Amino acid sequence: MASSSDAKVTPTDSNFDNFISEVKAIEKRDSVLTPKMQIERLLRPGSTYFNLNPFEVLQVEPSMKIEDIKKKYRKLSILVHPDKNVDDKERAQTAFEAVSKAMRTLEDEAERKKCLDIIEEAKLKAQHEVRWHFSKDCFQIVFFL
Repeated sequence: MASSSDAKVTPTDSNFDNFISEVKAIEKRDSVLTPKMQIERLLRPGSTYFNLNPFEVLQVEPSMKIEDIKKKYRKLSILVHPDKNVDDKERAQTAFEAVSKAMRTLEDEAERKKCLDIIEEAKLKAQHEVRWHFSKDCFQIVFFL
């Protein structure tokens, strides 16, 4: 009987890892955006949905310590603060509120745990979907070619 440590790496695992690497590269690039670009990021079309994820709003990894998240929050909140963006004060205020709400969510241990649980569940579901599609594709190749 094979143990869980004997699991084989499938092409879909590699594809998933490549996808995650690309996402992390985009996140790293976006983390140095200007105040105007950060406001745009936080208010872009679909932001109501994207901003439900406090980690996405603050551009931090779920595994980061709260102290490091607070440092990132301080930098980001200064960038989008309405007093620092006098030409776009109203939009800056909305962006600042999104950043503040994300930080409040992550400072609350119960809320942070809920977010982490949702992320873990989504990862497991995504991995299951990828493996299911890979299995389906293999089945079609074997039986229909």
